[in-house]
Amino acid sequence: MKRKFLVLGVMLSCLLCFTGCGKQEQTAQNTIDTNRFSPDQFNDDSMRYVVNYFENESFEKWFLSDITPENFEKEMYLKIAPGSETDEQYEVIRKGYESWYKAVDQIGYGSLETLENDIEVSDVTYNMNNKGQLVVTGKLQGTKHKADMVIYMDNRFNVTDIGVTADKTLGEKLENAGLNTLMGMGMAFSILIIISLIICLFPILFGADRKLKSNSKKSIAENAIDNTVGQIAEKEDLSSDAELVAVIAAAIAAYEGSGSTDGFRVRSIRKVNSNWKKF
Repeated sequence: MKRKFLVLGVMLSCLLCFTGCGKQEQTAQNTIDTNRFSPDQFNDDSMRYVVNYFENESFEKWFLSDITPENFEKEMYLKIAPGSETDEQYEVIRKGYESWYKAVDQIGYGSLETLENDIEVSDVTYNMNNKGQLVVTGKLQGTKHKADMVIYMDNRFNVTDIGVTADKTLGEKLENAGLNTLMGMGMAFSILIIISLIICLFPILFGADRKLKSNSKKSIAENAIDNTVGQIAEKEDLSSDAELVAVIAAAIAAYEGSGSTDGFRVRSIRKVNSNWKKF
């Protein structure tokens, strides 16, 4: 019984610790570095205004006006860039819109007429990251999924980055992972098959030349032996002819592919009545 109470006490202590951690994390949200950011300017209302400005007043209206990542520069550069201090601000907004544009179908909406009501900002939180940037996170709610619009800002209200990521279900994540795995394996096997086909074509492309060269060398050696045999047939007593022995040895060495005649010795030469047969 004492052991059961001990286990129960440990479990309650763990739960209390987790609850304390959750509260600590909650209090860490919606806080700023007051040494660098003015609390009068950077507060809940201003942070919600920033998220609504990009989501409702900018991105959604651009989307309904047929602004796409492809024609964004043509349609929006003169409207955004003159009001920005540098082209970097324009690029941040362009990339942010591109991220939102790619995620809007995953977030989900009924139609273009109901888009502004189908996608809304449900919550806004903000905190400081380890680089001293203010990170504002707007929770977007669509007809299919929720999404996080993350906006990075400095203490002069300059936006340094915008990104939108849809929250997918576990099944959708596993499906995407499976598709990526299949695509990777398919590309790897396709490359291996192509390499195998190229290797199989080597004998067809280069084998004919090698065979020709081999047959040519063999025919030269056989012709040399035939010539030597013809010389032998013209003489009756040939065993004492050292020059002829040297010629025969050289011919045999050439036929065997050897560079010297050290491996054999011609002991006798005799004439036969049968016709010479080629090996």
